[in-house]
Amino acid sequence: MARSVALAELQVKQLLSPSWVISSRDPLARGLALVALGLGAGMTACRPPVESGPAREPQAISASAKGTLELWANGEAFVREGLVSKDGWALQFEHVYVTLADITAYQTDPPFEGKGELQAKALVNLTGPLTVDLVPAAGAERVLLGSLEAPPGHYNALAWRLVPAAEGLAKGYSLWIEGTARPAKGEGEGIPFVLKFSPELAFVCGEYVGEARKGFVQAGQVADLEVTFHFDHLFGDGSLPPEDDLNRAALGFAPLVKLDPLSLEQRLKGGSDPLVWDDLQESGTASETLLEILQNLGHVGEGHCRASSDRLGGTGS
Repeated sequence: MARSVALAELQVKQLLSPSWVISSRDPLARGLALVALGLGAGMTACRPPVESGPAREPQAISASAKGTLELWANGEAFVREGLVSKDGWALQFEHVYVTLADITAYQTDPPFEGKGELQAKALVNLTGPLTVDLVPAAGAERVLLGSLEAPPGHYNALAWRLVPAAEGLAKGYSLWIEGTARPAKGEGEGIPFVLKFSPELAFVCGEYVGEARKGFVQAGQVADLEVTFHFDHLFGDGSLPPEDDLNRAALGFAPLVKLDPLSLEQRLKGGSDPLVWDDLQESGTASETLLEILQNLGHVGEGHCRASSDRLGGTGS
């Protein structure tokens, strides 16, 4: 598989402005997200195709008969604790910003399983866009996107778009990963890096898959759903054999940076400028390969999603 790499001009890290990012460190900001509630098939063109089913007489649902559905984002232990890439780099993450829009939970009948059209009986959504940091405060495992008043029922499908941020440090990028890297078996200080990705991607997922089922809203009670990102699909997993299917498909870390041996040695001794990857500079086969990988980031727990972009269609896994 041909992969071209580019090292952009080294940049000095910037300070994060807290006004544009929602994180578990700022519970007040979490409550300020704009919320929209809809029933039936009243969705905009940016949402997945939906069949409304047989016509029904509208029925008012009193506030007391509704429950609450919380929507969360989770980068998993790989983001919180770090990982060793398939090519032997130990990565620690300081910030992982994603910008999400049109986060929509559906009650579907029949259940949506990734093929065909999603047939919704009811939906609730956060319009966004919301920029969140998937590296939560110490002790937290995920980040709250928002809480929605929701009619009772099983919300067994979830969709969202990954879009470039309109403001803040990550402006122009849908995914911004910042941290440090060092050879897992080597010595020396970590090398700072910033990886910036701009594709706009749409994810449509079925029911959450995990230790417990999610999305069951009851009147007066709180349920939850989760947008889950699997970053081992990008970096691979050094704890697995090289021939493992996940590692064969993953990019790893080394292809995202380009260092000659002298530069690497100098950086391991304490170089301060970050390595920067900017996918806006990439084109051709490498860019398409990377786009395929990014389509596999989005999950609902361990549940797979159908993902697509303007440049490349397909199904995430």
